[in-house]
Amino acid sequence: MTSTPVEKHFDEIAKDYDRYTKKRSLHYSSLKKLLKRLIPPERKVFEVGCGTGDILASLSPVKGYGLDISSKMINIAKFKYRVNKNLEFSTNWPEKRFDYIFMSDVIEHLESPLVIFRKISKCMKKNSLFICTMMNPIWIPVETVYNFFGWKMPEGPHNRISFKEIENILNKAGMKVIKHDYSLLMPINIPFVTKFINKYMEKPFKKFAFIEYFTAGL
Repeated sequence: MTSTPVEKHFDEIAKDYDRYTKKRSLHYSSLKKLLKRLIPPERKVFEVGCGTGDILASLSPVKGYGLDISSKMINIAKFKYRVNKNLEFSTNWPEKRFDYIFMSDVIEHLESPLVIFRKISKCMKKNSLFICTMMNPIWIPVETVYNFFGWKMPEGPHNRISFKEIENILNKAGMKVIKHDYSLLMPINIPFVTKFINKYMEKPFKKFAFIEYFTAGL
């Protein structure tokens, strides 16, 4: 079977994936906090693009299913969480329905978001919630600099699309946006400064925050 460029990329960085996430610990810890606010524990949760499984595991699902295009990522996730019987990791789409489905920093790597959204909708129940997080496009210049100097995980093949385009694709897939919001105004960890800005200045300047996200339902 011929690998796609995206699959090849994530297979190549799989062994260093956890090291990269530790370098961006503020971003990933903020993602976990955000998702924990949206996804209660002890629910059936499906993550699309699970990497090595840390975010899914942090949500304490009663049943967690992690899907990734990279078999090497999946092998690492299986090994890391081999004693957790509530978690399952695979490169195959599940034939089940879930209470919550989410993807983080994945949508820009999808060759066909419409195809994936339609697959996601088939894994949803009437009251299921789909959550998607991504980088706010206004931060692209900063991320480009970070990528150039090797200060972040290599992006690999990607194509960023606007929220308006995403909403149109969601509608075609039979889903409707419930909420569209932003989080983490200051994604760079500067002692005292970052905490102050994120606590007291995020609300009035939310549209400039690093994480853009939306929730959707059927």
